[in-house]
Amino acid sequence: MKKIHLILIISFISLYSCANMFNGMVLPNQCKKCELIDKQTGSVLFTNEGCGSNNTNLEEEAQLKAFEMSRGYHNLCDLDVECTTWRKDSDTKE
Repeated sequence: MKKIHLILIISFISLYSCANMFNGMVLPNQCKKCELIDKQTGSVLFTNEGCGSNNTNLEEEAQLKAFEMSRGYHNLCDLDVECTTWRKDSDTKE
């Protein structure tokens, strides 16, 4: 039983690492920005942004942040996660 758990954990970590490497090598100029927005006020409560391998799981992290905030003083139905993607020019440097 413990071997099965170990194999599942190793498989999950490998798949996550593969997604990061794929985004970094194949899509280095692909950028993504996810914002957690309060629909009642229109204010941005959380922003997460990254390009290449740093854009993996940004939407999931914003959704987790929404859940964490809903446990406090925000209503989950009033929170919205909006993500935008774009290509960064390879000539520009930040």
